[in-house]
Amino acid sequence: MSNLVIGFIGVGIMLVLLFMGMSLSFSFALSGLIGIIMIVGFDKGMAYLLTMPVTKAASYTFIVMPLFTLLGNIAFDGGLTTDAYNSARKWFGHAPGGLAITTSVACGLFGAVCGSGSITALMFTKIAWPEMKENNYDPGLGLGAIAGSGPLAILIPPSIPLIMYGMLSGTSVAKLFMAGWVPGFLVIVALSACTIIQVLIHPEKAPRVPKSTFKEKVKSLKGIWAFLVLIIVMMGGIWGGVCTVNEAAGFGIICALIIVAVMRRMNFKQFMNCFKNTCAGGCSIFFMFVAIEIFNVFMTWSGLPKALATVVSNATLSPHVICWLIILVYLVLGCFLDSPPVMLLTTSILTPIVAQLGFDLVWFGIIVAFTVAIGALTPPVGINLFMVSSQAPEVPTKTIIKGTLPYLATLILVMILIYIFPSIATWLPNLMRG
Repeated sequence: MSNLVIGFIGVGIMLVLLFMGMSLSFSFALSGLIGIIMIVGFDKGMAYLLTMPVTKAASYTFIVMPLFTLLGNIAFDGGLTTDAYNSARKWFGHAPGGLAITTSVACGLFGAVCGSGSITALMFTKIAWPEMKENNYDPGLGLGAIAGSGPLAILIPPSIPLIMYGMLSGTSVAKLFMAGWVPGFLVIVALSACTIIQVLIHPEKAPRVPKSTFKEKVKSLKGIWAFLVLIIVMMGGIWGGVCTVNEAAGFGIICALIIVAVMRRMNFKQFMNCFKNTCAGGCSIFFMFVAIEIFNVFMTWSGLPKALATVVSNATLSPHVICWLIILVYLVLGCFLDSPPVMLLTTSILTPIVAQLGFDLVWFGIIVAFTVAIGALTPPVGINLFMVSSQAPEVPTKTIIKGTLPYLATLILVMILIYIFPSIATWLPNLMRG
């Protein structure tokens, strides 16, 4: 039996295990191990399994995800997220659909320290929806805006899906981070415009809230200074070549701890709770990475990704047609799985094909992360819809889905714009030093 055939069998086993309800880690690890044993034999396969987890655990690159997760937990538990929302409300709350616009802006700020679209949607349903409900906002508009703003955390760095994409594809995580800023701001503007257009057509969906005075607006800026400090420390260091992504995450955590300590927002017990939650999530991600490493080695030894890249490069289809077919695959997968599993599942197989077609892998990383985030808003699963719905059980899921559609269309238009004009994503990375 040829290695290519074994490669296809291994992929089949993995998919069967997933559809049987097995965990992602178990499905990848078992199918990869079976494939490796079929290619090199039982003794060599088990010898590899004995050494690889230790090597993976010692990877300096891996620590970046738990670090940014801890940073996001500190920001939320320390009340920095609520401060940012209240400040944005003072500035934008009086506009048509102002509370929905406030949510989009605040999601962008929280995305700069979080990195997870689903967590962002969950957090801001807790923070923003009660106030929208109190001001008689239409549930579809309000909750649709919250769900639609979740992808901002995936575009605006730090982004866990972008970190995974960079690690698995060999693309610079620092450049991916810089590439997400301009698309992120573009999405904030587009979502805000979408809200304003809806409210201008149907004013009853979002009653105006009282306008804050200029003095109140200026005073509220103290609610975002912490985020600005964190962004300058982390992203300024990365962009200027002063520190690596890992070092930037460490500096960000130190700054966040100093900030919440000075503001007396967090005691030692609360910090340990943040640390405990981060460790639990980090262990889960660690096991997924060990499992995907086993599967990736199996894929490499089978030669399947290289063979697929060769077939695609020799195909008569236009490279852009092939790229859009790959994007469609990501969109469909995003409907059923959260962003990290999709990245783990596809990156090592599909990025060689994209590279063979001549596309920029930094630009493609932004397209992929954005597309998967859009899929998270799409039924039948739609992880962001599930997160929002779980925090607003009084609103029918059908209402939330209907309210999300205008924002979904807006996000797709922005993604197409980034595809047509790659410089939107590549401009900042090309200016980086070091």
